[in-house]
Amino acid sequence: MRPRALLHLYRRRLRVHAGAELLAGVGVAVAVALVFATTLVSASVAGSAGEVVHAVVGPAGLQIRARGPGGLDERLLARVQRLPAVMAAAPLLEQTATVRAPDGRSVTVDLAGADTALVVLDGLAHTLPIATLSEGGIGLSRTSAQALGIPTRATPTGAVPPHPIAAPRAQAGQAPAVSLLLRGRVAALSVSAVLGPEAFGALAQARVAVMPLQSLQRLAGLRGRVTRILVQARPGREAAARAQLQALAGAGLSVAAADQDVAELRRALGPSDQASAFFAAISALLGLLFAFNALLLTVPERRRAIADLRLIGARRAAIAQMFLFQALCLGVAASLAGLLGGYALSLGVLHQSPGYLAEAFTLGTRTTVGALPLALAFAGGVLATCVASAVPLLDLRRGRTLDAVYWEDGVPGNALGGGAQPRMALAALSLLALSTGLFALAPSLALLACALLALATVLAVPLTFVGVLRLAHALTERFQGLTILPVALASLRATTLRSLALAATGAVALFGSVALGGSRGDLLRGIGGFAHSYAADASIWVGAPDDNQAVVDFLAGDRARRIARIPGVVSVRPFQGGFMQLGDRRVWIIARPPGAARQVLESQIVSGNAQEAIARLGQRGWIALSRQIAAEHHTGVGGTLTLPTPSGAVSLRIAATTTNLAWSPGAIFTSTADYSRLWASGAPTALGVEVAPGVSVIGVQRAIERVLGPVSGLEVSSAHAREARIDALTSEGLSQLGEISTLLLLAAILALAAALTSAIWQRRASLAALRLSGVRPQRVRLILMVEAALMLGAGCVTGALAGIYGQVVIDGYLAEVTGFPVARLGASLRPLEIFALTIVLVLAIVAVPGWFASRVSPMLALNE
Repeated sequence: MRPRALLHLYRRRLRVHAGAELLAGVGVAVAVALVFATTLVSASVAGSAGEVVHAVVGPAGLQIRARGPGGLDERLLARVQRLPAVMAAAPLLEQTATVRAPDGRSVTVDLAGADTALVVLDGLAHTLPIATLSEGGIGLSRTSAQALGIPTRATPTGAVPPHPIAAPRAQAGQAPAVSLLLRGRVAALSVSAVLGPEAFGALAQARVAVMPLQSLQRLAGLRGRVTRILVQARPGREAAARAQLQALAGAGLSVAAADQDVAELRRALGPSDQASAFFAAISALLGLLFAFNALLLTVPERRRAIADLRLIGARRAAIAQMFLFQALCLGVAASLAGLLGGYALSLGVLHQSPGYLAEAFTLGTRTTVGALPLALAFAGGVLATCVASAVPLLDLRRGRTLDAVYWEDGVPGNALGGGAQPRMALAALSLLALSTGLFALAPSLALLACALLALATVLAVPLTFVGVLRLAHALTERFQGLTILPVALASLRATTLRSLALAATGAVALFGSVALGGSRGDLLRGIGGFAHSYAADASIWVGAPDDNQAVVDFLAGDRARRIARIPGVVSVRPFQGGFMQLGDRRVWIIARPPGAARQVLESQIVSGNAQEAIARLGQRGWIALSRQIAAEHHTGVGGTLTLPTPSGAVSLRIAATTTNLAWSPGAIFTSTADYSRLWASGAPTALGVEVAPGVSVIGVQRAIERVLGPVSGLEVSSAHAREARIDALTSEGLSQLGEISTLLLLAAILALAAALTSAIWQRRASLAALRLSGVRPQRVRLILMVEAALMLGAGCVTGALAGIYGQVVIDGYLAEVTGFPVARLGASLRPLEIFALTIVLVLAIVAVPGWFASRVSPMLALNE
């Protein structure tokens, strides 16, 4: 057929069946939107962070990096610059600090101390405002300034001078004043510049700040120290430059790629991305099933159209060409709408918040659109549309009577073969057994197991549907007064295929909502248990603001001794910690004094004896670490692991393995004695204060705040407050799982409502026949509601039961593969709540088209 003829026929179809086509397209668009939004959000975090990292390092390809908080000697820079294979090098000092505005608003930033060498290296020399590196000032990115409420008007740019110059007092007085909380000290500074994209590039979107290197060294108490030296090798001599740097660095420093942070961030995002991608993949599968079921509602009408075309002599090839062209048009239009909807979701509802990683990485906030997620989502939507639309083409098989569809029982095109139900039930049982076996053998195959389980749920619907119909029939025989129920049953039996498609949509909806929502709840309860045990190792915590992981060190002075003299204080113990590069993992190091890690270890140990592990961690040379790290290095309890510390590579014995403590790259427990020795630092990252029994924690907390004074730069929080903050932050990082689950439920409700609306619209002729026989509109509406309730009940019961089993599979995947702490599956009313909510909301939505359909003109039956 010619393209003009194909377009003409499709336009005619749209005029007659616009409602059904639109509702089928909505199902496809919802599926594409879910797929695109979730994949886009996951890719954007690493993509925007990569832009930030590359904006800092510029053309530098290598770096020398300190392994401990004390940094490395700045004098090493001159030796690096003299290496034959090095073209340029620049120093960088990085600290985590809090900037506080006069009105009390604050933001935690990655503070960089730089000089003109770095500015020239990364190409900002001609765009960075001249005042940015002025003494006594601090330059804020636009994102940081917005968080503080500082006006973000553009700052004039100009070449940075070769040496920082002091800003005149009059100009400094006009600049906004802020307080810098850094390593237990507070310094008053003026905002020298607010750096937007025109001056700061990709860094403008991150929570960062910059100031002169010497100023930051003085404020941080790290004179003559830097954390990194960025190196640009001469063209073609990268390998030689790396070898020369490694010989110069020695055993206590690391030589790595300049953009090492990007690889480490991708690894850190791995488990949460795995969880999100797993949820997204299941949502995509379920969304495509929604689309498939929505298109199945049009199958009876399309089968009748095929029979009519064959009766007038149309060739099989022409009919197939026409139907596939229509499916392609619908798939392309619906997929494009889904892509737009998915992009909107990624910017708003599904915008990922990786704030729990902010203490270890510099993160961007821009949404980046990749070609691969775009292509996959679009192709998936078009493919699902074409596959579902091809079902009626089975009537083109050779040997099949031209008008066979009109000789089937019930409404033409709606019959289900007599042997189809037992075969589908047998297939459902086979898929259930296969999914169970796959997951038992390899938890990493949980996605495939869930896909098989979802298909088994759909195939089990006919059996459940027959059971519901028989139960309803038994009720009609027992209670003769239920006159509406027999009418509804007769209608459902006459439209078997349409009814099963609607029931299957309900089954898929409940399966996804129960499985994903229940697993998310188990994950959050597991994280909540970790947060409680982690914070409970001290009654009161003293540390840097917003430092939930106790990784920002500070100058303690005599603060511990002063706090210990407060009435009601039993003890004050120093805690230490930080991050360490272990391969491509940025591992969380937790160093605690003997016995101070008791509660968290007792609740998070996976293998090993808790009491023995606690005792061994009080001795020299023992650690406990996440199971994923141990598995990656092919070791375990009783074995050893070599760590790259500032003192060199050290082999330590493993006392136990744990979960990843909600820090996706993994964690390592050690003693403060080993940490101080190996990291060459006695500075604490937190002070744990124990309060005597019966003494008010709030009262002691306020007393500590008075003793420290307003200029300490430290934060005092109770164990309960710290637990709530950790729980909120980690939950926020995994909020996408909840959003996917919620969106899936909403999409399911809309898909069900759309499918029922389409079914009601296609039944106008039969409803007109009821009106013609004298049935009043309110009785027609009641019949429609009973039919909908029976269909939804059959599907939703199947989906809810399968969803509980799916929850078990997903829980196992999250615990085994991602390493997150996951609570055990417990008794919950969630399946029942979702079941009731879905049915009530869908019936409420369908009541509107049902009201209009009940008032259809009886003349339509005569016309038909």
